[in-house]
Amino acid sequence: MLVVDRDEIRRIDTYAINVLQVPALCLVERAGLAIMKNINLDVRTSFAIVVGCGNNGADGLALARNLLARDMYVEIYIVGDAQKASPEFIANYRSLVKLTDKIFPVITIEDINQMEKNLGEVSTIVEGIFGTGINRSIQGVEAFVISLINRTMKYTISIDLPSGLDATTGKQWGEIIDSDLIVSMQVMKKGVYQIKRLRDKCLVEDIGIPKKAIRAVLGKEAI
Repeated sequence: MLVVDRDEIRRIDTYAINVLQVPALCLVERAGLAIMKNINLDVRTSFAIVVGCGNNGADGLALARNLLARDMYVEIYIVGDAQKASPEFIANYRSLVKLTDKIFPVITIEDINQMEKNLGEVSTIVEGIFGTGINRSIQGVEAFVISLINRTMKYTISIDLPSGLDATTGKQWGEIIDSDLIVSMQVMKKGVYQIKRLRDKCLVEDIGIPKKAIRAVLGKEAI
């Protein structure tokens, strides 16, 4: 199994997008579909998608859009600074606002309290608050949201890695999401792999990053 750290996955993504010209939006779409592939939609029909504004969050929005296309019940919670949203996040958001009115920014304690009430109505939480880039202590609203998700005891899927976990070291930057399933994109992240209880519930899904990009960063013998 191929295991990479934060810097390696960043360089692989950059090579694929900037050198090989793989559209980032295509990778996000494949990621959303990869997550949905691992959900039993006969059993799980109501969802809260809780995301930050980077491409980890964009993966979550792509999932939300595909779930709505199947007439699933979906609530979307956006945590973080929307002014810093990635282009792929914005593209998916623009579609979602035409598909549903159940999109909630989470900014204040009042927002968190309302979110807590709403989460009682769903069977499944999918979270992409932080991706592989997190390298700081989590505070404020983001910390409250992670704690809230864990308190709900709902079945929770994390995108790429549990939010709050360092992708390289496995350090916890505060409370981390207590995931039931982790769907990792393309390669296993080192921070997940070295913690057995996380590794055992992590699935790795191909999202179309060319092997050429991986070999360019890790060397010809990587694959």
